[in-house]
Amino acid sequence: MVKVYKNGKEFLDENKAYLDTNKYMAVFFYLDAEVLHEATPKNYAIKIEDGNKKLLAIKVEPYNVCLFGDKECLKKLLEFLKDNGYFYQGFLCPSEVGDHLLDIIESITGKNGKEDIGMDFMESLVYTSPSSSEVEVAQMIDVDAIYNYTLSFLLDCGLPDKPSKESIKERIGNFRLIRKDGIIVSMASFSRATEESYRITHVYTLPSYRGHGYAKVIVNNIKNEILDMGFIPTLNVDKKN
Repeated sequence: MVKVYKNGKEFLDENKAYLDTNKYMAVFFYLDAEVLHEATPKNYAIKIEDGNKKLLAIKVEPYNVCLFGDKECLKKLLEFLKDNGYFYQGFLCPSEVGDHLLDIIESITGKNGKEDIGMDFMESLVYTSPSSSEVEVAQMIDVDAIYNYTLSFLLDCGLPDKPSKESIKERIGNFRLIRKDGIIVSMASFSRATEESYRITHVYTLPSYRGHGYAKVIVNNIKNEILDMGFIPTLNVDKKN
């Protein structure tokens, strides 16, 4: 069975309990579902069911298709996307699903597949080091610099996201910075991920200042702040980093 949802709310209402069995993948689905207001061939939410197997897929431009569920349903999903003109370019999914996807995608769609980024999910439940006084809370005068650093961060990560200065302004209080010689040399941010966790992101250090542990200091400060609030800090990292 293939079900196409009208919007992200309808999708979450029906599938939230299942998504919550994997809180790390659920974060990506929640973010996309919030901005999926009307389904189209470029923006969609789909459920594939085959007996007791189930696979969820959500796609919102300009992001990749998020997948979660049983790999046995992948063939039916790829066939449905291809036969009905649904747009897809890349996929974000757990490794077991991704490995199977690489095995079958060419035979079904004619497109080659390769792994671009392999991510690990990290979380911390305890304090490990005290916070550093050299870490500052970002101010409005830092928006332009943070915007430019965000562009570099996304490029480094190979992500298709398009940053917005207005969004940065709205979240300026969530950015933490380290300055050296009067310029911002390292930054990171955090945002609510699930009911119990905050996600640390936008971890970026100027290339000429890397190797001095600045990112580690900022991440530790943010981690402590999140723990102080009574939540779990989480971090997605490239396996190669």
